Amino acid sequence: MKNIYIADQIAPSIRTNLPTDSVQYWDSSNITPETESKIDIVWGSDQKLQAMLKQPNQIKWIQSYSAGVDYFPLETLKQQNITLTNTSGIHSESIAESVAMYALYFSRQMDQINKMRQASDWSLHPSMDSLQTLSKMNWLIFGTGHIGSQIAKIAQAFGGNTIGVNHSGHAAEYFNQTISISDYSLLAPTADVVVNILPLTTETTHFYNYDFFQQFKHLFLFINVGRGKSVHTEALQQAMQNGTVAHAALDVFEAEPLPQDSTLWNESNILITPHNSAVSLSLNHDAQTIFTDNLRKYLNQESLTNEVDLNKGY
Repeated sequence: MKNIYIADQIAPSIRTNLPTDSVQYWDSSNITPETESKIDIVWGSDQKLQAMLKQPNQIKWIQSYSAGVDYFPLETLKQQNITLTNTSGIHSESIAESVAMYALYFSRQMDQINKMRQASDWSLHPSMDSLQTLSKMNWLIFGTGHIGSQIAKIAQAFGGNTIGVNHSGHAAEYFNQTISISDYSLLAPTADVVVNILPLTTETTHFYNYDFFQQFKHLFLFINVGRGKSVHTEALQQAMQNGTVAHAALDVFEAEPLPQDSTLWNESNILITPHNSAVSLSLNHDAQTIFTDNLRKYLNQESLTNEVDLNKGY
């Protein structure tokens, strides 16, 4: 019998219809100190998991609810020989469609149209020379996995040219060209749209800093649907103030929830969404499917889907 701890992060609505053969489930409402030491599997993350990892335990596998795993103590998991899997792949369509929405919002001047409507003044409509199309725009997409490829697919459907940035520069589906992250600056000045979907690691923390934004003469749109701490917020704001970056769409931030006193709220050329670009009606169902499929594989001693490289952090 395997003991599974379901973290508070996992909504009650997706704790139903789970496999019951050879397993027993626990959560924060019924777990005891004695039971904690007998947990084999954890689904999700919460303070109870953090506490268990600091004590003698027999945890062998943790299934993350998210694709990003930077909030897990990866070094601790490595030391304790705990396998970590994520939900990579289930967010691709929703994030890609959100990115398309961000790009259309600014290219079709929806910010100005909203001002027109709020003022009930037709004369405030966007000028003819301010309206653009996404056709022939160059997209520089940092990250060429499931999400990056889906974004590139949609960008190509609009007639865009897609350049993917990954660790080695290896080819990826729906990208017209790929380049290694060490060489991305060779093509950065040609970009109209930059999209960040890189995982958060030591190397990608504040990757988008003052030096990064100085490479552009006039970037039409910067989009962050990766991790907030990858972007140095002040550097982005400075780039927008000096005209290096015209617009930004931010779904993630260095501090979340975004504080009420953040100056980002007052930037008219920044579109803010509440870290929900990945959310869709099917999200919980898809996350449960990955967990139950991996649970079956775990019990059958098969290789798990989406195993995280704890050395790389993704």
